[in-house]
Amino acid sequence: MSADARSVVERLSETPEVAFPGEWYDLTAVDHFWFQWRLAAALRQWRDAGLDLRAPWRVLDVGGGQGVFRDQVEGATAWTVDLVDLNRPALEAARSGRGRTLYYDVTDLAPALASTYDAAILYDVIEHLEDPQPLIRAVGRHLRPGGLLLVNVPALQSLFSAYDVAAGHFRRYDARTLPAELPAAEWEVLDVRYWGLSLVPLLMVRRAILRNPSPDTIDRGFRPPGRLVHAGLRALMKAETAALARTPTGTSVLMVARRRA
Repeated sequence: MSADARSVVERLSETPEVAFPGEWYDLTAVDHFWFQWRLAAALRQWRDAGLDLRAPWRVLDVGGGQGVFRDQVEGATAWTVDLVDLNRPALEAARSGRGRTLYYDVTDLAPALASTYDAAILYDVIEHLEDPQPLIRAVGRHLRPGGLLLVNVPALQSLFSAYDVAAGHFRRYDARTLPAELPAAEWEVLDVRYWGLSLVPLLMVRRAILRNPSPDTIDRGFRPPGRLVHAGLRALMKAETAALARTPTGTSVLMVARRRA
């Protein structure tokens, strides 16, 4: 099968499709500096937390859209990742991976998927929910006892801007408020860390420039303005990730938590 073959989408839920800004998907690509930075930060955290990247794990990527992160994870690990979303056009645009591509509402809890996954990914998802607790509980029920929850969210409420509004964010998190989303009786938080320290000034500029949401807000707020700027941002990424294993703050915050038995 060609590496560019599209996934076969399996429909496991009858839940209506969830609307999401289509322009976001036009900007998602593995060569975008932000997606590369997020992957580098994630892999470093996972290694530091003792995750076995060469194990034949079964992983659930919830809200994974077109599968950019799924593709990156399967390329960097031996994991088999099932891609899940409620945006069918996004799923249909995803490339075929090792895992399944599912139109699936995890709150339905398909019996065949209960307590089966070694890890679940919630990357840039829960900030889109006014109340993320039902989703987190549902995702937890898909994990085996001792399974891992991997989370990434935008950081620092002080950076909340018209871009966040246009992207459908309800909030930005920090290293205290993100773990607070997980009941201590059900989860053991193993690691929380920021990434993107060098991007903080840029997001402050974005907040000042993008004062009101408009049809091009996401494009203006996320697309680098030209190849030279993009190359510079990649160089910034490489410099920061090489120099700092952890940063005191950043524009995103990552968490690894273990489901208690």
